Amino acid sequence: MQPNMLDIPEEFYPFESTEPFKECKVCGLDLSLGTTDYFVEKAVKNNIAYQVKDIVFEYAICSACAQNMQQSISKESMQNMQAFFSNQQLFMSKIQAHQQGEGEPIEELLSKCSLHNEPITEMSEYMMLGHFRGDKMIATTMPYILGGRAMDQLSEIMSNETIDEMNRFKNEYFGGPVELEDLWKGKPVFL
Repeated sequence: MQPNMLDIPEEFYPFESTEPFKECKVCGLDLSLGTTDYFVEKAVKNNIAYQVKDIVFEYAICSACAQNMQQSISKESMQNMQAFFSNQQLFMSKIQAHQQGEGEPIEELLSKCSLHNEPITEMSEYMMLGHFRGDKMIATTMPYILGGRAMDQLSEIMSNETIDEMNRFKNEYFGGPVELEDLWKGKPVFL
């Protein structure tokens, strides 16, 4: 095993699966071959009272498709997001520690919002993001959680053009019940 690769935490597996994602949601590329990097994003609705999690949407996307998707983000939104994240001192210190091999254990990173430290058990909604190759997680890229508050903050700094593009992506690849569309309308897809 390469030193910068870890086993994929089961939280990043598809819902009701015991294995990692197998293909890119956009182009269908076989991700299990381990020949290309990919990213996984999951949106979770948390019923705190019943301690039940519902996956609103989840997908894996190869690095080429993720790059194409990032190019659809407006210049204004990209600048705003870069400024936002660079001003999040807790987040930036976590990334720096992680890259130096001194960060929190993966289980700890996946238990709370990476920006605000709010435990996922207390959030009504959150998103998880991670970086992978084949059946391994790339250890030098910190996986992270964005809680509802962080997602709302990001939504506020994105251009209408970018929000429209993100909604188009969600509608094209996920659709779903109107109740869930209303819940996640305007919430960013981050990859």
